[in-house]
Amino acid sequence: MSIYSTICEKLTVAGIAYTTEHHAPVTTSEAAAVERGVSMHEGAKALALEGQKSGKCWLFVMPGDLRLDTKKVAAIVGERVSFARDPEKATGCVKGSVPPMGSVLGLETYCDNRLAENEMIHFNAGSLTDSITMRYDDYIRIENPKMVDVTIL
Repeated sequence: MSIYSTICEKLTVAGIAYTTEHHAPVTTSEAAAVERGVSMHEGAKALALEGQKSGKCWLFVMPGDLRLDTKKVAAIVGERVSFARDPEKATGCVKGSVPPMGSVLGLETYCDNRLAENEMIHFNAGSLTDSITMRYDDYIRIENPKMVDVTIL
């Protein structure tokens, strides 16, 4: 089953309302926002990060218009990090299609507090051409990420 189908099934089984959209391929938060007709801030950008010593990977989620502060991430995970050397191997997704659901990818999920500024969030769901829109509160309920401050204002 595809990651997209797995996410849809997980949301459906949990009784969470969501919508899907099939669109032209997008690989950046900016292109996705334009394609969806929403602000970049509403996009849930998911980044696979890898520990430079341990090689362990984590998923960090934040609004699409913000940048990651790797020093803050290092303080949280206990080591310096970089983008995953092989994001497709770490997540099963091509670059730009990683969903904010580490629970589906086998990764521990951290979510930046600023994503809570949105009632609705939008994200690529394991595909460059398929997006999901759902309530932020439902995302937190189903994913239960660790809430952190990892963005640069």
